Amino acid sequence: MKKLSACTMDCPDACSLVVDTEKRSIRGNPEHPFTRGFICRKGRGFFSRIDAKDRIVTPLMRKGVKWVSVSWDEAMGAIAERLDVLRVHPESILHIHGYGYRGILAQASTHFFDALGAATCYGSLCDDTGITACMRDFGTLTHNDPKDLLNANRIMNWGKDFSRSSTHTAALVKTARERGARVLTITPCGDGRKDESDKTVHIRPGTDRFLAAAVIRILLAAGTPDPGILSRTANWPAFRTLVTKHSVKALCAACDVSPADADLIADGYAAEGATATLIAWGLQRYRYGGQNVRFINALAMISGQVGRKGGGTYYNISSARNFKPWSVTVQGGRHPAGPRRKFLLHNLGHEIKAADPPVEFIWVDGHNVVNQIPDSLAAARAFDKPFVVVVDGFMNDTAQCADVILPPAFALEREEVLGSTLHNYIVHSAKVVQPRGRCRSDFDILRDLGSRLNPAITFPDPDQCLRMGLKDSGIDLDTLRKSGYAKADHPAIAFDRLKFGHPDGLYRFPEELSAEPEPDPD
Repeated sequence: MKKLSACTMDCPDACSLVVDTEKRSIRGNPEHPFTRGFICRKGRGFFSRIDAKDRIVTPLMRKGVKWVSVSWDEAMGAIAERLDVLRVHPESILHIHGYGYRGILAQASTHFFDALGAATCYGSLCDDTGITACMRDFGTLTHNDPKDLLNANRIMNWGKDFSRSSTHTAALVKTARERGARVLTITPCGDGRKDESDKTVHIRPGTDRFLAAAVIRILLAAGTPDPGILSRTANWPAFRTLVTKHSVKALCAACDVSPADADLIADGYAAEGATATLIAWGLQRYRYGGQNVRFINALAMISGQVGRKGGGTYYNISSARNFKPWSVTVQGGRHPAGPRRKFLLHNLGHEIKAADPPVEFIWVDGHNVVNQIPDSLAAARAFDKPFVVVVDGFMNDTAQCADVILPPAFALEREEVLGSTLHNYIVHSAKVVQPRGRCRSDFDILRDLGSRLNPAITFPDPDQCLRMGLKDSGIDLDTLRKSGYAKADHPAIAFDRLKFGHPDGLYRFPEELSAEPEPDPD
């Protein structure tokens, strides 16, 4: 039998799927206007993940040096007992939440530990630096409808490897090129589809701000930017002074790009027609990565490419921007007041180890955090003393540090509604097969645990949460369940008439251009 569902993995595309439950095969939904009937290899092979022999399908508890299969009642009882003791000191409880899957119901653990007042993490290993940069520039996080790439005369690709990132963005760029758009890729190490770029410029990693500043310097030498554009900015004189005190030669030397290549990029931004800018989720993962994003945005702004058809800069949108939060209730009590304790994710192992008072309980879901943070060994050591619960279907590095492993249902085994970080469609991820073994949805796990606490934490029904989440979107849940997708109402062109999200409606240029730090001798 064929059923509609959707992918909930941490990917921009949020693909709509057609699932054949008898043949256990998956293909793209041909009716979806954006994902258009094709999906990536990982999505097509998702049943291999569901059916994997090494998947954990029953709760496990560490007893001595061995893992023992236990009932949900025993596992949840042990966890609830510890939380009831520790909740009077919520700073001793740490919640680490990732984006192993996304959606309205996926926020269950966040709401649960918010209600406890537990410690949490700040910082990001992925895109938050670039998000903050775009918010400082534009005042809000949005971009043109990605299909507008087909209207571009040129596409400046700052760092995306089209063979590894969003397959539908790659398809749009390929189609735009077939229609005559020129594609220039700026990259430190090449692109798996280098033949799909007309020109590739190699750059020293993490120094994109210098190249963007060099191109801005070239454009300024050629003439003053459009006064109409400058009138929509808040700090142009200071930014002009910041850029013009550096020579093109010095800026190019700082990023290991030749002045001739900088001239080529400048020609692309200055030529007639529209130039779209793609900003990859990689160039922000450096000491001054936020500046990298901000200077690229500034280049697009000064050259008149923001707020126009076929132009704009594409970095990210929030997959939750169409959803309203839902919440839980603490029976007989209130959420703990005051600021919550926070740990810097990049330095998590060391901060847990040095914490005073100590962290005594850790809950991890949707995140192989021990594997992902810079000092994995420090994280593993820091997880040794607290009581650690990991919600995961595989014995990864984080699960190996746990005292209890709880097996979650995967996509296709549970219902979810989610948005995209790329396009404007909301998709319904239907439950089309039963969870394997004794796996349970994250939502059910947290709702069960909440009911065991004293005082209890009470969850709404999942159906009610989905309806609350969609309340302000104008999308009806029952209709969404039938169609599999719906389009949210957002403008096709971001920042039309150069109206930005800051209170004064003006754009903000970056205030600093920081030199590269010296290499760490250690």
